[in-house]
Order: sequence, then C-alpha cells, then structure tokens
Amino acid sequence: MQYTRWRASWRVALLIGLAGAAHAADPAESADTATDWATLAAAQAQSPVRAAPGDLVRDWTGPDGRAVRVVVRLPQPRPGELSVSPPPPAQDARPVLDAALAEVRRRGLGRLKLQPGTYVLRSATPGGHWLLQGLQDLDIDARGAHLVFTANAPGVVVSTSQRVRLSGATLSYQLLTSSLARLRQQDGRRELVLDEGVPVTDDTRLFYLTEYDRAARQWVKGGTRLILPPGAPAPLRRVQGQVYTSPALDSLRLDSSYAVFHQWYGGAAFKIDDQPGPQQAEDVVVQDVTVQNAPGMGFLVYGLKRGFALLGSRVMPAPDSAMPVSSNFDALHIQSGGGDLLIADNHFVAQGDDGINLNNPVHPVVRIEDQGRSLVLSTYARFIRRGDRLAFFAGDGRLLGLADVTAVPEPLGGLDYRVRLSRAIEGLDTRSAVRDLALLASRYVVERNTVERCHCHGLLAQLPNGLIRNNTFSQLAYNAVRLLTDVGPWREGVGAINVAVRDNDIRDTGPDQAPAMPWAAIAVYGTGRGGAVVDEPVNQFIEIRGNRIQRVQQGCITVASARAVTVADNECSASNLNKRRANSLSVQQASQVTLRRNRLDGATQVDRASASSVDAAGDR
Repeated sequence: MQYTRWRASWRVALLIGLAGAAHAADPAESADTATDWATLAAAQAQSPVRAAPGDLVRDWTGPDGRAVRVVVRLPQPRPGELSVSPPPPAQDARPVLDAALAEVRRRGLGRLKLQPGTYVLRSATPGGHWLLQGLQDLDIDARGAHLVFTANAPGVVVSTSQRVRLSGATLSYQLLTSSLARLRQQDGRRELVLDEGVPVTDDTRLFYLTEYDRAARQWVKGGTRLILPPGAPAPLRRVQGQVYTSPALDSLRLDSSYAVFHQWYGGAAFKIDDQPGPQQAEDVVVQDVTVQNAPGMGFLVYGLKRGFALLGSRVMPAPDSAMPVSSNFDALHIQSGGGDLLIADNHFVAQGDDGINLNNPVHPVVRIEDQGRSLVLSTYARFIRRGDRLAFFAGDGRLLGLADVTAVPEPLGGLDYRVRLSRAIEGLDTRSAVRDLALLASRYVVERNTVERCHCHGLLAQLPNGLIRNNTFSQLAYNAVRLLTDVGPWREGVGAINVAVRDNDIRDTGPDQAPAMPWAAIAVYGTGRGGAVVDEPVNQFIEIRGNRIQRVQQGCITVASARAVTVADNECSASNLNKRRANSLSVQQASQVTLRRNRLDGATQVDRASASSVDAAGDR
C-alpha cells in the first residue's frame, strides 16, 4: 500500500469552481460532468422558506464549507377546538372521523382532539382509510387514541395540506401481517409449519420468509431467506392445518425458525401521497406516533413539496403481539420528498426492511423515439411536468446531459409516460436513467434515532446536503449506513453529496451479500448497470467522523465512487467477524480522500487503481 500526500488547495479550487458554476451558461447545454451534477444536485443548501418563531430549524456547516439550513413549519392554528370520541366498537369510525374533519374545515378551527380510545376504521376509500385533505394550520391531538385499520390499504393519508401536525396516535392493522413458522422434513418433502394460533385459511398468503432467532427475537445475520412475490412460479400452498409446502423451500435451512410476511408491499400506516401543484402537501409533522404493525411501510412519503418532520415516534410490535414484525417493509421511506426533512428521536424495531430510506425517483428509459427527441419513461414518471429539466445518465453513472420537457407527458398505461424533449441526448440508450431536477430532494437531518433488531439496513442516504448524527444502529441483519446512488437495478437516489456522518454508534450488524463490494458498516458507493460499483465520483464532499463501530460482520468503513471524502476520528473494534484478517477500512475508485486519527482493529487498503490521494498521517 502506498499513500500520496496532497495539499488542501483542491478544496479551495473546487469551491471556487462551485461558486462560478452558478453563473455558467445554460446547464441544458453545458453540464456534462459528474462535478456539474454534484453542483446542480446540491445547489439548494438553504431552505427556501423563512422560519417563524417556534418552527423546527437545524443549521450546520456542510463538508463543502457551505451553511445548510433545514426548516419545517409548524401549524399556526386558529382559535377553536373540536373534540371527537370513539364510536362503539362495532361501528365504523371512518365516517365519524371524516365528519369531524368536515366540521373543522367548515368552522375554520385550528385544533382537532381525538379522545382516548379505540377507533376501528371498518371501511376505506381507494386512497386509504382516513384522508387528511385540504387542511391548513391544523393540530390533531390524538394522545391515547388507537386507530385500527381493517383493509390492506394506507391508514392515515395526507395530501393537499399545509402545516398539519398529528401527535400521539397509535396505528395498527386488524390483519395478519406476519407470523412465525418452523421448517421441517416430513415424508420426503419440506414443510413450513406456522405456529399454532395463527389464523390460517386457504386464502392465507405467504410471500417472504427470513430465518429468525426466536430466543433473541431477531433475524439471523446472514441467514437464509425466500422471496415469493405475487405470480411466483412456485408459491407456498396450504397442505392442511398450519402446514404449507413448495419446491422453493429446498433453498432454506432445515429445522430453523422463520419470520413469515403475509402481505406484499401493502398499505403504509401513515402516508403522504400527493402530486405537484399549487396545493401540494408541505410542512407535515408527525410526533409521538406509534405504528404497531403494517402490511407495507410504517411511514411513507410520496410527492411532498417540502417540509416533513418525524419526531419521537416508534415502529415496533405491540408488547402482547404474536406477530414478530412491525412494518413488513421500511420503517420510514421517503420517495420524492422535496427536502427539508427532520427525522429525530425515533425508535424503529423489528421492521422487515430498511430502517430509514431517503430515496429519490430515477426513471428508466423504456424506449427512444423521434431520433431521441421523445422518450418513454417508467417508474414515477407520473411526477414529471411540462417545463421540468431532466438529467440523463449512462448505465455507468456518467451524466450525459440535460434537456427540458416541452409538452405535457402522455400516459401510456401502467407506469409508462411519453416525454418530449427540447433536444436529443447523445449516448442515450435503454440502459440509461433519468432524474427530474424539479423533484430533487435536498436538506435533511437524521439525529438521535435508534434502529435495532430488524431485517434491515439502518439508513440509506441518497440525497444531498445531509447531517446524520448521534444515531444508534444495533442488531441489524445487514450493514448500518449506506451513502449512495444507483442507476442500475434499483434506480434510486440523487447521490450522497455534501453529507456528514458524525458520532453514531454502530454495533452487532450483519453482512451484505453482493460480491463486487468490500462491504462495511458505513459504506459510500455508487452502482450502475448489473449492480457493479461505478468508477464515476457520483458521491462528493462527505465527512465520516467520530463514529463508534463494534462487533460487525464485515468491515468498518468503505469509500468508493466518491470524491472529496474525509474519514477521521472513528473507532472500530471487532470488525470482519465473518471473515478474519479482512480490511477494516477500504478505499477504491475514489479520489481526494483524507484518513486521519482513525483507531482500527484491521488493515487499511487503498486501491491504487483508483488514483486516490490519501493523507494517512496519524491513522492507525
């Protein structure tokens, strides 16, 4: 291993370049490098709104030296409160709650109080169970209120509302969302036997199995799993009683316990779901809310203009529940979230997928028409509007160029839309991906959260201008923090640009499986077509400092597909538990990386082919 010292002057030069880029020519014609994409993607480091007294504000200095500010507006409620009590248990609570919202709107009240008790919502609209629509400056106090949803549909849904806060509610589903089972060999075939007491019928579906440690009440790190989505060729079928079988069970470990998921990406317990427009949802606050189980995500954000705070809330099974999983998928998933995100003091336990996923839509190119002046795009293309500026990327992460949308996108059925462009993009093909600059989320704080005992990654951070500090990640099935973007199989994220990861506690994490990556508890990387790590510096200006990492199955920190990264003052002990004598810290396909004063229990490896410039003074 050979290190090359480099001067700090690159930072000054690059900052000058960033400042100058703001005055460059039309970016639709001039922006064609990864550095220009980083400039465009991370341009809005300051919230576009002015904070009023009492609003939620976070200020810090990002790794690129700029001041970053997050603002989430709180309601400014008008005088007056309406109180509503739970109806009798056999009565549908949805009309009662809908009538209360209608009365609040009619009288212009600023507060709605749900009295303690159980509200069983026995019906749902196509949009969900309880729709919070067309509201402004409303505080909903639901302390002691338990909202129970009965359909596989979203629970509480917010749209076309501004400055709304929901506090104190407990949310759950009156559905079988998960259970425990054992795998056995019986009469020459493998059988999955669900625990007694699980309500099973011939219509009970089983979509996903993951190996589970009953005594520890957590997933087995590196354990076997089986995914059988709707339409799978060999679904699990009921033989008798609690017994199911399928040839697909041959891939699992015998005589083990499994957590079973009975819903496939079903309803989120709390969801923001909106479209771009003058009344688009903005400044929504969820505080002290508990999700006990959900067939889909716990909290899900789609189409937010900007401004979302999740504070002091929980995703965890009820203490007396026989269901081992809280939300079947992510505890918190933000997709097209707009920016100004504050995620603080939450506790996520036993969810079936990521703890926190800060995502952003990447639209795949389905078809190229009219010599490149017209494209068919898929996956969240419904959010694209006339006049939006699109950025086009090759399958290896390179920015190919920018073009404007010149007409209203034409729906073609399913997820596909025809989009007409101001110019053709050279090098574009059906392996390319597209990002809409009008939809880019930016500015977020993730602080003092606990993510534990889940079949999950702790945090996926795929957005610019972020601060991730003082969180605890423990007993995870996979690694803890991923800073990334992907234009390959997952097609998600903007890139980790101007992001600081400081003073987090990480312990007892499990292994990721993709062989092309030197995985670690904290990993910076980018992936392209085929899932390969890309050479392009798709992540930029990153600081990983003061984190404590212990008892992890793989490495401590990996830096790849990145430029201008500082890794300093981190402590790492008992790493690579599943592969002794492996590296604690790895740098590959990266440049301008500084390593300082890290206390490691294994080697540091810098890939010379990446042409990294590393100052390792004091690193040990």
